Amino acid sequence: MANHDPVQNLKDDIPEHLRHWPGLFVRSGDHIVEAPAEDQAVAQTYPRWRDKGPLIAGRRITCLVRKTTYCVNEAIHIVHVYEVLVPGQLVYVMGPKPVYGEYLDERLVTLEPPSGEDPFVPQNYDGRALPSPAVDYNYDVTIYSFSVPGRHQTYWRVGELRSNTLEFEVVSSD
Repeated sequence: MANHDPVQNLKDDIPEHLRHWPGLFVRSGDHIVEAPAEDQAVAQTYPRWRDKGPLIAGRRITCLVRKTTYCVNEAIHIVHVYEVLVPGQLVYVMGPKPVYGEYLDERLVTLEPPSGEDPFVPQNYDGRALPSPAVDYNYDVTIYSFSVPGRHQTYWRVGELRSNTLEFEVVSSD
């Protein structure tokens, strides 16, 4: 599987809510720190990412990855983005927040979303919220690696929302 450019190269009009880069943060022990530069670079491609998750009731979730071919035992970092395009909602942008409902090769690999709760509208939230349209990059970056070559896919599903499907290949490093 050859690497392809998942980012639109066209000089299209980027919506206002996608023009400001808020940063990407991760956990480091008990601290919250800026994500590694490589993960931030991947997240920053979101405004021009070709294969975003489908828009459902004005919202979408999307998974991003740096490339489509990895070597055996190479870390594969999955970046998660939540976007609300319709006005009148709040987007809770502080994080990183846990990723619920991520599937790898059709197997749930993170916790299921909390029953009866929308994890995008947290119950006990004490942080910054933006009026929509808005985008939230601050979800945990999930990391996978594989010890044998093969093709894999991952997607994120929460309630009625389902992300794009990322497909990647792990090859021998010989």
